Amino acid sequence: MIDWIRTAPEVADPGYLPTDDLRHRPEPGGKARDSLFWQLMMPDHELGFQCYLYLTGDGKAGFNVILWGKERRPHVIELVQGDVPEAMDFDDFRLDGLHVTQPADQRSATVRYQSDKVTLEYVFEGFHDPFSYRSNPDGLPAWFAQNRLEQSGWVRGFVEWDGKRVDFDRIGHRDHSWGVRHWQAPQHWKWLVAYTPDASRVVNAWIWQARGDWGVGGYVIRDGELVPIASVDQKAEYDDDMTQRRVAVTITDIRGGTCDLEMERFGLVKLPTGGRYATMIMEAACTARIDGQAAAGQFECQWPKGYLDNLIELNAAGA
Repeated sequence: MIDWIRTAPEVADPGYLPTDDLRHRPEPGGKARDSLFWQLMMPDHELGFQCYLYLTGDGKAGFNVILWGKERRPHVIELVQGDVPEAMDFDDFRLDGLHVTQPADQRSATVRYQSDKVTLEYVFEGFHDPFSYRSNPDGLPAWFAQNRLEQSGWVRGFVEWDGKRVDFDRIGHRDHSWGVRHWQAPQHWKWLVAYTPDASRVVNAWIWQARGDWGVGGYVIRDGELVPIASVDQKAEYDDDMTQRRVAVTITDIRGGTCDLEMERFGLVKLPTGGRYATMIMEAACTARIDGQAAAGQFECQWPKGYLDNLIELNAAGA
C-alpha cells in the first residue's frame, strides 16, 4: 500500500463539504446530477476497466461497466438505466446487479457488480486528499460541474469474465462530479490519467476547449507530493476515424516544474450519446511513460458528434 501523499501547501481550498461524496439533491424547483467514475488500467494484462455511474435529482440513474482490450469489441460492456428511490445514497447504492458503497469519508469506495457475463469487486482506498479542478489556475468551468473530486488510490479486488479472472492489487483512480453539465458548451476535451506502479509519478490532466477558449486542470504527483498543473503543451495523433492513437504532453506545474507524459493506445472503446447535443466519448487504455518511467494510463477524448463526423469526412477526402 502507498504511503499517504502530501498535498502542496499552496494548493487552493477545493471547497468540499464533508458530505460531498454522497448524493447531491436539488434546491426546490432545481436540478441536480452526480457522476461517479472508477477505473484501472492494466497493460500487463492488455486490459482496461472502468465503471461510470450517474444519478439525477429525480432518481434517474444509469451506469456502464466496461472491460476492454486489444480486440475491436470490448470483452464486457454492460449499459444499464433505471430509477432509484429518493432515500438511496452512495453509501449503499444498488441498481440491477451494481452495489456501490461510497461513504462520506472522501477516501474510500467499493464497487461490486454481478451479471451473467461478469463478476467484479473493486475496493478503492485513496492515498491523497481529494483534488478539485477549482485548485488549478484555470479553475473549473461552470458548464462542466459545480465541483469535481479527483483522487488516485490503491485498488484491490478482482474481475471474472468468460472463464478468466484477473486479481487487482495496484494503482487506480476515481472521480466524482456534481452539478448540471451543459453538453452544448465543450468543443473538445482530453482527460488523461497515468501512474507508475510505485506511485512515484502520477498524472491527472484535463485539457478542455469551450466557447472559443481553453484551459487545463489536474495535478502531478512526484516523490510523495501533489502539485497542481498550471499549463500544458500537448500533441495527439489520431487514426483516420479520429480515434486517439497516442499523445505527448509536457506539463508545467504551479511552481514551474515540468513533467513529460507519453501515452500509446492498446485498446479502445466508443461511447456515443444521442439527443440534441449528441456526443462521442472514446476511451483508450494505454501504455505510458512519465518522465521516462513505465506507467499505465487512460486517454479519453470527447467530441461533439457533428464535428467528429466532419473531421472523419475530411480525412477520407485527404483534406
